[in-house]
Amino acid sequence: MPKIEADRADLLRLAGLPPDLPDSGLEELLANLKGELDSMDGDTIKIELNDTNRPDLWCAEGVARGLRCWMDGPEKHLESVGSGADSPTMEVLVDPAMRDIRPWIACFRATGWKLDEKGLEALIRVQEKLTDSFGRKRSTAAIGFHRAAEIAYPVSYDPASPDTSFEPLGEGRRMSLEEILRSTEKGVLYAPLLDGLDRYPVLRDSSGEPFSFPPVINSDTTGRVRPGDDDLFCDVTGTDWETVQLTATILACNLEDRGAVIEPVLTSYPFSFPGNPEGGRFLTPHRFADSLEASRELVESILGVELDAGRILESLGRFDYTQLEVGELTVSGTLPPYRHDGIHPVDMVEDIAIGLGHESFEPQPLEEFTIGRTAPTEDLADAIRTLLAGAGCEEVMRPVLTSLEKIDSRTGTPEPPVSIENVMTLEYGVVRNSLIPGLLEVESGSAHASYPHRIFEEGEIVVVGPGRECITRRHLAVLVAGNDVSLGDAHSILGSLCHLRSLELSLNPVERESDQGPDRDAAKDRRFIEGRIARVSIEGTDCGVIGEIHPGILENWGLSRPVSVFEIDLESLGG
Repeated sequence: MPKIEADRADLLRLAGLPPDLPDSGLEELLANLKGELDSMDGDTIKIELNDTNRPDLWCAEGVARGLRCWMDGPEKHLESVGSGADSPTMEVLVDPAMRDIRPWIACFRATGWKLDEKGLEALIRVQEKLTDSFGRKRSTAAIGFHRAAEIAYPVSYDPASPDTSFEPLGEGRRMSLEEILRSTEKGVLYAPLLDGLDRYPVLRDSSGEPFSFPPVINSDTTGRVRPGDDDLFCDVTGTDWETVQLTATILACNLEDRGAVIEPVLTSYPFSFPGNPEGGRFLTPHRFADSLEASRELVESILGVELDAGRILESLGRFDYTQLEVGELTVSGTLPPYRHDGIHPVDMVEDIAIGLGHESFEPQPLEEFTIGRTAPTEDLADAIRTLLAGAGCEEVMRPVLTSLEKIDSRTGTPEPPVSIENVMTLEYGVVRNSLIPGLLEVESGSAHASYPHRIFEEGEIVVVGPGRECITRRHLAVLVAGNDVSLGDAHSILGSLCHLRSLELSLNPVERESDQGPDRDAAKDRRFIEGRIARVSIEGTDCGVIGEIHPGILENWGLSRPVSVFEIDLESLGG
């Protein structure tokens, strides 16, 4: 769970709480945000947040905002940004080539808040927390702050050759981009994010001079932000549109809460972006205004209590909802601009429940007495784990949610996965329909370990049924990688499992794509080498696939050794 650090006095001041508030009082308030005091070190407090869907809370400003809204109701945010696309005088021009390098950028200017030492420390903390966690170590989002008065518009976001030079922050001399990646601490750390590129992303002002090399380092001219500065330019760049936009909006709300006036920046894209297939101009920071609606019947059936309109309005106001309407049949409202986690009506019901206070619900006595036991499927899974451990395999566990890129373009899984509506980040935009991409991803980071590698995963996947319904299944997949690995290595492990469970195993070769027959679709499975793929049948029932991974797929994952895998329905091993 996310943990943040904050200056105690700064947090209490931002939240409008008395400076002598006891820790017990602060902890009681934090519980309403799913937070708790983790520890204290002098004036610094550590807070653990039990909600991974609210990156806006991963900073002192966000926690303080949450506490204010809990006590006083909804607030106004980013009203100075407006919605017009012609009023801002600041513009960022994106080069067409950036689409294949690091395409997305969101910028804004913050004026009128003078940085002090504590403010600068808080700015650094939120920058590091958001880029490390939400931005996946600057991969999907990286943040830069600059002294805005030294930037002349329009700003260009374009690719630069490796010999392009500027003076990076803290180095004291001009260096080429290639030298920065090779010789500086930040360059060495983040160079892997730019692997395989022959040109690198830079931000230049109208003079043509680079002032930032995202996601690595800022220049020493604009990027050396100091206490006393009161005019900041913020850029967020990355590979995931939603993550970039939400990160910039959170930062803008944070600076506004500290007293800054937020001035929007226009970004001109020569290629398509979400909502604009032809490209065009986009105003940032983006004011997210996600709406949720739930039936009152759903609210009251889940919570088990009848609620009047006043209590619902008060509880949602504590979570900064606006445009609230409570009718006889439905409840609707708009989330604040810094939140993008409203996916289902149940999310609104949860906010209502927390806003009411758990103490407002009367405990209900148990009506039935039952004795718990493990489900038969779990007993089967435990037995298979034991057998695979005995065969020298190591278990891995991957998230059920993943990205379309990993399933489709990088692995070539034949069937499309179920996608998530209103997704917060493309990194977790679909539900996995196979365990094989997850095993390949683990293997791609395991080159340092001695070969052969034998890893497995048992877990849920979701597939689309014949009526377009979602069907959840439990699968088992095993991957073997090594210098001389072939289909036989995966086959021997599968055969051992079936033998030890007294099950009959047979492999049915898949016909070539040019041939006709029931396996013709399977032959198009580009994950495997043609002629080195078979359907798995256990006790006469078709239950999975086995084969050698195609060299093109291995290259997609950066793998240099042959790999064989099998994936089957777990229950086929139940006998």
